[in-house]
Amino acid sequence: MSLLTELKRRNVIKVGAAYLLVGWLAVQAASIGFPAFGAPAWALRVFILVLLLGFPFAAVMAWMFQITADGVKAETATSGSKLVIGGAIVLAALAIAWYYRGQPTVRDSAVPAGEVGAIATPAAQLPKSIAVLPFVNMSADADNQFFADGISEELLNALVKVPDLGVASRTSSFAYKGKEISAGDIARELKVRYILEGSVRKSGDKVRITAQLIDAEQDRHLWSQTYDRELTDIFKIQDEIANAIVSALRGSLTTSTAAAAPAVKVRADTENMKAYELYLKARENFIARRELDVTTDMFQRVVQLDPKFARGWEGLAATASVAPSWGFKNRDYRALSKQAADRALELDPSLSMPWAVKSQIIGDTWPIDFSAALVALDKAVAADPRNATAFLWRGISWTQLGFFDRALADLDRAVALEPGYLNASRYKALALLLSGKEDEAFALFESGFAKGFVNSRSENFIAPLYARGHRAEALLLMGIEKMPPELREAILTRFDHPDKPLANARALADRHLADLDDPAFSNGSMLRLWLGDYEGVADADDSVTTTIVAWDRYPASFRNSPGMKRKLVAIGAVAYWRANGFPPQCHPLGASDFNCD
Repeated sequence: MSLLTELKRRNVIKVGAAYLLVGWLAVQAASIGFPAFGAPAWALRVFILVLLLGFPFAAVMAWMFQITADGVKAETATSGSKLVIGGAIVLAALAIAWYYRGQPTVRDSAVPAGEVGAIATPAAQLPKSIAVLPFVNMSADADNQFFADGISEELLNALVKVPDLGVASRTSSFAYKGKEISAGDIARELKVRYILEGSVRKSGDKVRITAQLIDAEQDRHLWSQTYDRELTDIFKIQDEIANAIVSALRGSLTTSTAAAAPAVKVRADTENMKAYELYLKARENFIARRELDVTTDMFQRVVQLDPKFARGWEGLAATASVAPSWGFKNRDYRALSKQAADRALELDPSLSMPWAVKSQIIGDTWPIDFSAALVALDKAVAADPRNATAFLWRGISWTQLGFFDRALADLDRAVALEPGYLNASRYKALALLLSGKEDEAFALFESGFAKGFVNSRSENFIAPLYARGHRAEALLLMGIEKMPPELREAILTRFDHPDKPLANARALADRHLADLDDPAFSNGSMLRLWLGDYEGVADADDSVTTTIVAWDRYPASFRNSPGMKRKLVAIGAVAYWRANGFPPQCHPLGASDFNCD
């Protein structure tokens, strides 16, 4: 008799099918019931293992015994008995192997090195790590999303100060805003153990905040609470939430089990709720670099409502300092940013961003006092080692000066602190490009481009792209279809024959530069470089960040040309070198000249 016929006769197939159906239903019920009763994650795995081990046992019992009208009787042994029992043993062994193979030998739930909160402590020493997701806006007014985002960020900023707690950066956690992804999946992607999520419902002077802390590793809720308060209690609510989280994690946030969990204090430097609400909205605009002229007005209104609100002055200083580089020229932003930075530090000397703004103000005047600018940036970093923008701006200064190793160290720090900070990634790609590490530079450039980050410093990659044979991509970046034919042909001729001078390069640039509408060509130095007007590059007095053009490697003839040298003298780089030392690729030639390899 065939084995299959015998399996049917002894009802092994029926028993197996029934067992699998009932087992599947049992697993579904357990996956819901176990977390509801706070059972640890391993309990469900053990339950599934027991069910798997039970399947071959049920199959063997069905083979060996038969239920009859006279009771349970043993079946006659056949040659297939050994096969069935052997198969059952193999299935059991596979189930046990599956269980143990799926258990990691070491659980590392700390955030990666470089994430916010992991500045001074290696990841291996951070068993507790958390991501603060943007709270959901449950208000009738959709515009109150900025308020919910602000509450989330205030909590994040409070938690990063807790010793031994790793906190995922804002750009990392806010990347999940509006996405339907489970807390467990987010935790795995961010490499954190805990997730803080919640919602905010604001109506007039009333606010309801619901928050819950999830242990993603154990798939259970550790704590949840709903707060119905007056808006004037907003800082107190944030205090309570932050300290409730610390309490829930007590015993894991200190090196000594006897030590008390650290207290958390949310910064409350204004009692004017209208000023605070407007501040949150303006801050969200600044982070998104959205309508910076309007955002400047909003911050001015904030400090009018509360002239002693230090963070309001800080936000005004930061916004005014970057507005010109984003194309806003409708007021004297430099004077405004200086006034706001000075006032912010007067009210609160511990702030970081005003020092970074001061470095930008110094950089607006040529020749740049790079020593003073770097001192201001050092103070910004010392005041807040998590200020990714301070690291970015210091990295840009080092790039302008030609110290590419120092630049990359600062830019790496900025990207580590804020992995989603695409502008920092782009400047890192630029530093790699200018230092000759082109393959790394293009890989990083293309990764940012794939994420939709196009404009910032793209012009520096156009000529190298063209030289590497990626002509279509280079021309698309250039926006060549908007150019007058005469200018387009001249640039392409220079790209194809970089060593062939254009007799009318200066006149051509002068005639067409003002007619270009594409934002990529607000960098007049770059256009003159492409045309071979090296003296024009030296004479161009454009945005301070375009001084990086002095280190461009395309065309190669620009290196050590009189135009390159005059540009570096004009911006103050050479004065800094003579006082503090030359970068590795450059060396002095007497008292008035230098050469760069």
